[in-house]
Amino acid sequence: MKNSETKDFVAYEYLSLNVDSEKEALYIDCYESFGWMLVNSTYLVDKEDYYINNYNVSDKKLVNLKFKRDRKVKNKAQLLALQRKLEGALKELSKLERIPSSMGIIWAMIIGVVGTIFLAISVFQITGSNPNYVIFAMSGFIGIVGWVLPYFTYRKVKSDKEKENISLIEEEYNTIYDICEQASKLIG
Repeated sequence: MKNSETKDFVAYEYLSLNVDSEKEALYIDCYESFGWMLVNSTYLVDKEDYYINNYNVSDKKLVNLKFKRDRKVKNKAQLLALQRKLEGALKELSKLERIPSSMGIIWAMIIGVVGTIFLAISVFQITGSNPNYVIFAMSGFIGIVGWVLPYFTYRKVKSDKEKENISLIEEEYNTIYDICEQASKLIG
């Protein structure tokens, strides 16, 4: 005997994203406001091959989020346009969060290279045919300072940039939340 109730067929579309584990909840909340339902969430800790083949992946743990949504969702064209805006805003947020450490690394490397140049000058000065001990000592001292200073420079620049970016990051979060609210209203 067959069941008298027939189940309506629903065609789904699927989406898979790899996101930083710290942002997992944000991505889930955002995509659910676009009508996506979370199907599966998997940590990519043991996927060494993924990390080797993707150079932009840092030491952070990634999460693979799998979503599905009814293909016949209403206002689909507007939702797709908003979803592109959301993805752009999420990328911009990631960029803003990486700027402080990137700028700190850049300045630390510049100072470290200058320190290395002064140490090389010091070595060439002492090993030359006419060694000048004053230039050797001064350039050696500057070189050593140039190797120690990058640590403190990195911390200072990173701290300053983080303070500068607080308002920009907050604006980006507000943009993300506004986009999600618009999408949620479209779905009804």
